Order: sequence, then structure tokens, then C-alpha cells
Amino acid sequence: MIKIEGLTESTALSILNSEISSSMRKNLNQIHPVSDEQINFYHHNGFVKIENVVEQEFLPELKRIVEAAVLIRKGKDDRDLKEKSQYEQSFLQCGYLCWDFPAVKEIVFAKRFAGIVKALMKAEHIRLWHDQALFKEPGGRITDAHQDCSYWPIREPQFSSTMWLALVDVPIEKGCLYFYPKTNDPNQKEYVDIFKNPHQPKFLDQKEKVFVPLKAGDATFHSGLTFHGAGENKTNDMREAMTVIYIKDGVTFDSSDERNKTHTSCIGLNDGDIINTKYTPILI
Repeated sequence: MIKIEGLTESTALSILNSEISSSMRKNLNQIHPVSDEQINFYHHNGFVKIENVVEQEFLPELKRIVEAAVLIRKGKDDRDLKEKSQYEQSFLQCGYLCWDFPAVKEIVFAKRFAGIVKALMKAEHIRLWHDQALFKEPGGRITDAHQDCSYWPIREPQFSSTMWLALVDVPIEKGCLYFYPKTNDPNQKEYVDIFKNPHQPKFLDQKEKVFVPLKAGDATFHSGLTFHGAGENKTNDMREAMTVIYIKDGVTFDSSDERNKTHTSCIGLNDGDIINTKYTPILI
């Protein structure tokens, strides 16, 4: 059973249905600066690390909110890690949290985070694609190298980006992300079935692998095209991360792949439609 220190189901629900502090709300809607160097690094390599995306003053409150949501979603799962599927052993995945929990919605909708992506993409407006908490249990296996956009029915994947926010310190031994720089090429796609039958794309054998340890409050931002994965959690503590995926306003729905055309964020769309659903509001 998933346990988070100091949290019960009742306290978690109380946290999730309470107002966040006014000071954190104000901070979440302040624009975080992004340098030209960071923008250029992102476009050249397909990812970038940005420190102190969440200031230390607000980290405990934000972290507790996400932990509470994960506990409510996963707290009744009493299986041991070894009893879970290979995919589930890679991480506890809790998606679309913002639509169930008002406190999480304030985090996911934050202009502070969306503004970073707006700057990195050089976009006029940014939409939400979806959120998901990704916690890796002690002993959790690797997350196999993959390309996010292969699971998304988006015709312009170069205009998708994921924020991976560390809620705790995430050194290499706890399962930080690794990236393959310069693999953000729209002409270089390969589907990896990380759910049931993962494989390592052969061309990655010739590529550099860069591990990116994070301190709590730091984040990486990576293109939906960039191949990446995560190491195993060799520690006795949970690796805690919150992710939010963003798309540039104007990207379109691609229904050509049977494996992903029923994606929740695209419910009701026809092939070629601009992605604009109740799950994909403009954030900034």
C-alpha cells in the first residue's frame, strides 16, 4: 500500500479541497524569467534545466498538495512493487489530477510554469495538454528511453513540451531523468512500447546520454520529440515529481495512429481539427 508520511486519506482530502495560500497563488502567477541562453539550449538540445522554478518558500505547500492527490489516487493499491506490471514498476502515474482537485488545478494552470514554455517555444499562446504526477517507488525500475510525442495524436509534436518538476532532491541514484541531446528532430520518430514490450532504438546506441540530477524545486523542460528516460530508484525513499505537458495554441489533431487517437485531451475532435477541448484551455 502506498503511504506518504504524515498523510491520511482525510487529511489529504482536506488539503485538496482547501484554498492554497494567497502568497503561493500570487507567486504561481508571476512570470519566471527565461534567458536567451536557456531558449537557445532548449532548441539546440531538445531540453533544458531551469533551477528554482518553485521557490523554496512555497515548495512544502506545493509538494504536499501533489502528495495528497497521489495518495487519494493510489492509496488503496495494496500490491507490492514486485506484483505490479513492468510499466507500473517504473512509476506511479496519476494523470488529469487538476480536473479532480481544485488545489492541484491552481498549480497546473500556473502562469509561472506556462510562461516558461511560452518563452522556450517562442509562442503567442500556450495550452494545457495534461498533467501527471510521476512518483517512483523505492526499488522502482528504470523508465525506458522513449519519445513522448509517439503517444500523443499531435500533428506538430515540435510544439509540445513537458515540465518535469522535482518535488524532492532527485540525484542519479533516485531515478533522475536522462536525455539524448539533439534528438528533437521531427523526422526522427520511433514508437517504443514502454507499456508492455519496450526496446532500445538502435540509433540511440550512437548518441550521448546526459543525466540531469535536480534539487527540489528545479525542473527540466523537454520537447515531445526528445528521447529520454529515467534511472531506477536505488534509494529507500520515494522519488516525487510533478509534470505538466503543454502545447502551442494552434496545433492540430492527428488521428492516423490507432494507438493514440482516442486520447482524452482530444475527445470529440476530427482529424486536422485545431486542438481546443475542455481539457486543453489556453493558460497564457
